[in-house]
Amino acid sequence: MNSSLFSHAEQPEPAKESAAVQDIVIEREVPRELHEAFNGFTEYLHLWWPEEYTEFGEGTHPEFEAASLTETGPEGQTAVWAAVNSRVQDAELVLDWVAGHSPQSPTAVRITFTPVSDDATRVSLTHSGLGGVAEAVETHGGFSTAWPQILDRYARFMGAR
Repeated sequence: MNSSLFSHAEQPEPAKESAAVQDIVIEREVPRELHEAFNGFTEYLHLWWPEEYTEFGEGTHPEFEAASLTETGPEGQTAVWAAVNSRVQDAELVLDWVAGHSPQSPTAVRITFTPVSDDATRVSLTHSGLGGVAEAVETHGGFSTAWPQILDRYARFMGAR
């Protein structure tokens, strides 16, 4: 017990709370068999990824190389968007996503490929962990807008209407 007449109880420190944001879940169906759908996503990313969702804009070249998803700009500058955490051919990609927020707080992007029929594949993207980044609500809002547009572009590239 503090015996000082003028002492006050210490103010409790405000609790650090991560923002309550939901995972982003987007699905698209593409009219391609499983192997083509997976390769269209991973090998031809530079042909369909929207330039407005790149760091360097027009003339940029996003690609999977080694264990990363990177972007190379028209002047040769580079940016790392994600580290490939796991890759199961024709089935799944799991990425430690850093584009759009601090590399010290990667989020998880999981893309799965599931056959619907012999010539159709469902592509599901789940972006989780956004509650732990700075400005979580704003970051979530940005990705909530971007991912549907990005997957729509991929689906059209693969022949969906």
